Amino acid sequence: MTIEKRINRVILSICVVLMVFFSCVTFIGVSSSKDYAKDISQSIGNEALETSSAILRDQKHKELLYKIETRTKFILSEMNDFYGDLKLLEREVNEINQHPDNFKARPVRLGRDFQEGDVAALRYAPFISIEDLSTPALINEINMLGNLQDLFYFLSLKYRNPDFWDAPTFGILTESGIGIMADSAVTLEQWHNSNDNADFWSSPLYQETKKAWLEGRRNAPIYTSTYSTGINRNMGVFSCSIPYEVNGEFKGVIFFSILMDELDYLVESTSMTNDNVNFVMNDEGKILLSSQETSTLTDLKELRLVYDYPPDIRESKQKELADIAKKMSAGEKSIDEVEINGNNYYIAYAPIEELRWSLGLVLPANEVTETIEKNRTIIQNLTDEKVKTLDSTLIAVMVLMLLIALILWAAVTTLIGRKLATKFVKPIKELSEGVRDIAMGNFEKKLEVINTGDEIESLSTTFNAMTDELQDYIKNLSVVTAEKERIAAELDFAKNIQQSVLPREFPPFPDKTEFEIYATMEAAKEVGGDFYDFYLADENHLVVTIADVSGKGVPAALFMMTSKTVLKNFVLMANTADDLAAAMTLANKQLCQNNDEMMFVTVFLAMLNLKTGKLIYVSAAHNYPLIYQNEKYTYFPKIKSFALGIRPKAQYEQHELQMEKGDILFLYTDGVTEAENVDKELYSNERLEEFLNSTDKNLPLDKLLEQVRQSIKNHAGDAQQSDDITMLALRFNGK
Repeated sequence: MTIEKRINRVILSICVVLMVFFSCVTFIGVSSSKDYAKDISQSIGNEALETSSAILRDQKHKELLYKIETRTKFILSEMNDFYGDLKLLEREVNEINQHPDNFKARPVRLGRDFQEGDVAALRYAPFISIEDLSTPALINEINMLGNLQDLFYFLSLKYRNPDFWDAPTFGILTESGIGIMADSAVTLEQWHNSNDNADFWSSPLYQETKKAWLEGRRNAPIYTSTYSTGINRNMGVFSCSIPYEVNGEFKGVIFFSILMDELDYLVESTSMTNDNVNFVMNDEGKILLSSQETSTLTDLKELRLVYDYPPDIRESKQKELADIAKKMSAGEKSIDEVEINGNNYYIAYAPIEELRWSLGLVLPANEVTETIEKNRTIIQNLTDEKVKTLDSTLIAVMVLMLLIALILWAAVTTLIGRKLATKFVKPIKELSEGVRDIAMGNFEKKLEVINTGDEIESLSTTFNAMTDELQDYIKNLSVVTAEKERIAAELDFAKNIQQSVLPREFPPFPDKTEFEIYATMEAAKEVGGDFYDFYLADENHLVVTIADVSGKGVPAALFMMTSKTVLKNFVLMANTADDLAAAMTLANKQLCQNNDEMMFVTVFLAMLNLKTGKLIYVSAAHNYPLIYQNEKYTYFPKIKSFALGIRPKAQYEQHELQMEKGDILFLYTDGVTEAENVDKELYSNERLEEFLNSTDKNLPLDKLLEQVRQSIKNHAGDAQQSDDITMLALRFNGK
């Protein structure tokens, strides 16, 4: 029933004077309620704005920190790959120095005499002459270190990818003035025209590494400042190096060098546009890498890369930039808003602690505030629209009430007039009291519908609709968080799939008493690149495999699945039980096909004759296994071979040994011997051999692997696991 009809029922009994009085009272009450309702609407909008803006700002900060931390992990992973290759060269140099009789003379030609097919060129320091190269001592040193050429060739293949970067330079500089360098990207003409007597010994590469050795920093890589030298004198060069010593005496530097241009990918833009700057700074406040040259932010030239004599950003005239550089040098992590050259920026930064570097991301402040401002505009427009609707409704109510007051002027009585005024004001007061809870931020509250059947009831419905829209908008802010949780769940599922393809049931062949076997694999990331496998080729032959794929994470896991399947298929297709070498050769050819990413896998493959104890094995550049014989664990003889997936024409040889009752075969990946503690000290082959020889030979194999793993953990301490750890033990019990 409308207000007009209710007034018409009592119009004849109302007095004009009292009606005018109570009409004025009603008009004042409605006007007051209108202003109050508008204030409440504004309060609701402001509360929603503050809540949603805080959520968006916090989410943007978390997104920036996630980006910067992800990028630091990526840079550290790339640097660790370089360091691992240098450690490989260091082990070979130590082997040459400790066992020179195991190596043949490998001469190295000067760059001016470089020929097609040569791997490396000879250099000599300014403090010796070319005639000195003919002395017996230097000739012997050159010929022995020339044996590194095979490793140089292997590493050149690993990094050779014209679509990604040119091959880097690997080399060794000795304290006696001899240098041997390999760079497959340098042409014959460049070698012939280069200076064989170049002074690499006074460069930052040599001097900073020697200084680190003298200061006692001998178990960590040295990352030099950028410098210009050699063939590419007009371009910046970055080097990763380690010192090497003989009997506690400094003997030289093993290094890896690459043009700075080739490392630009480490600081490429993390957004779809070039309106931000990524840069890497060392703990001396000097820029090592920067994307400033390709950025549209031209007023950040202080963050550009300077090759020789780079400035210390901590001494910048831009005080806020200098303060952030000091925090970055101190290893802090944060997001700060600064003003540089009159423009506002956000700088997110995080340390790469192992390298003593820090990664920074600079982006205009409006990239962070833009989403918040859009959110502000949406909520403000929504609030204004609802206030406008409220205004129109209340004005309509007041106009209608005024019209009714004028019609009823002649017959209003005191009793009916008071009752009529109360009847008009009461619904509006109920509406005002109902929305007060909503104004306090309780968006879940619903107003009780005022069943007056007129515009007041419509007004209460409008308020409920507004709170529903505000709830929907704020709930949508949680979608991004839900998506991140989904990705984490999928990675966990991928880990379970990978684990399921490895044999995990022990003992695997309960009816076979001729042997015992046990294996474990612990991935460094959600998914890993190591794998082991064992199966019966027939009733009398057991095949065991252990392998390590290059790289980490999902790519390594995919290549691992392919390698495991290919190896097993070729072994089972072999015509005789002794065709392991042929199976390995065919598997290598298969894995080399379409291997555009140049991934590779090291493998140790063996077959045990359960009747005779004869063990046939083939190695593809894998870590040397240990065997327990004659009351002692010893390493297998060294075998020269290539990892699978690199050289399609590589050939593999099989070897054999005789296992007796009680003998134990111990296989492992380099995640065991290269596990580091906080001081970057490796677990090492020697420590593994020593620990195995301290164990009980009759210990169950699962307990044996458990004790080895505990020994590795005790060595690593608080250091984070950086590589997959895989082990397999096989005990021959005989017939």
